[in-house]
Amino acid sequence: MRVPNLVLSTIILFISNLIVRLLGFLYKIFLSRVMGDVGLGIYHMIFNFLMICIALTTTGIPTALSCLVAKKNALNSKKDANIFFISTLYVAFFISLFISLIVSVCSNYLSLRLLKNESLNLFVLSICPAIVLITISNVFRGYFYGIKKVMVPAIGQVIEQLTRILFVFLLSMYISDKAMICYVTLIGISMGEAINVLYMSICLYKESSLYNTFTIRLRDFYYSSIETLKMALPITCNRMSSVILQSVSSMIVPSRLVLSGISYDQSIGVYGIICGMVMPFVYLPFTIGSALVVNLIPSISQEIALNKYKKVRMKINYSLVLTIGVGLISSIFFYFSGEELCLLVFNNKLAGQYLKAMYLAPLFLCLNQTLSSILHAIRKEIIASINTISTMVIQVIALYFLLPLPHLHIYAYIYTVTATSILTTILHSIVLVKALKEMKS
Repeated sequence: MRVPNLVLSTIILFISNLIVRLLGFLYKIFLSRVMGDVGLGIYHMIFNFLMICIALTTTGIPTALSCLVAKKNALNSKKDANIFFISTLYVAFFISLFISLIVSVCSNYLSLRLLKNESLNLFVLSICPAIVLITISNVFRGYFYGIKKVMVPAIGQVIEQLTRILFVFLLSMYISDKAMICYVTLIGISMGEAINVLYMSICLYKESSLYNTFTIRLRDFYYSSIETLKMALPITCNRMSSVILQSVSSMIVPSRLVLSGISYDQSIGVYGIICGMVMPFVYLPFTIGSALVVNLIPSISQEIALNKYKKVRMKINYSLVLTIGVGLISSIFFYFSGEELCLLVFNNKLAGQYLKAMYLAPLFLCLNQTLSSILHAIRKEIIASINTISTMVIQVIALYFLLPLPHLHIYAYIYTVTATSILTTILHSIVLVKALKEMKS
């Protein structure tokens, strides 16, 4: 894959991601006004739990599929590409279905642990269909990324976001209860993904490189499934551990904040401001990073398989320069204009103060995303996982002890997230430098 093609694919996904992020940003503004701080806090607690549920099927498996399909396409092996796609789809579907059934059976217990109220199990049940639908859509995306047709998943993401927003917006016009609006918002996740899956299914049916009546032997199914899982397992363990630790972190924030001298409702509200108002700005630069990553991993893997190390280094340098540039611009802007920005958008001065204090996070979080993806592509996924998990453990421990301190309050969360992101960047950079030296030799 030539660099211009990598740039073109990145631009296409950047545009779609930018649209999705902007729509999502406006959506967060809307939700903050119709749900309130407490509603936002509950929504993000359930959403974080959903991320745990789908981490097993939506991280390593689609990434591995895109790499394997890209390699088979480079060798003009259409049959093998079909085998990998179909077997991966079946494996991911049954894993996600199993997880969804477990969540539905344990919904009462989970609602008690997450929301401190067993009667709110409907909030947990509302995300069960999303577990399966998000998994299927991610496998579809992985296949399209592998065959270098990024336009389909790009359009699908925009359709998914628009469907979700319209669904929630139209229903919220007739609902006044904030708890019910929160429930509808969670249901909207499944509605958006269902339309996205339908759209990509139509595109798959029309895809000339995919045999619509294709069948595979059990031996081929077993071999391809094992190959996919072998590549996916380290990436999945990394992501799964990160999501679990992030969710544990998010769950201990309100309870530990209470020890600093505020009520539980106030702590939920402060956490809602961080998640619903500050973090959308912090993650806004990820529109370029995520667009780059999904193209970079299969592209670098393909070049390594062909022993084209010069192109590998060129793509790595290109991706890092782009990421640093976007991250620096974002961090500088948030430091000097964060307060005015949040006051203008959310009419919340406190959110602006938090965003200004968190100005370094966008730069290093973006760098971590790109560096981690590069390490996965050059088969350094195990050490990348160790780096990420270690810093996340440090983050959870630091939050546990620092949040109750009255003079730090929620700033303990801000400073801890920033510090651990810097530490992760340093560790990933050391591994990458060593790996590039090995390539030269």
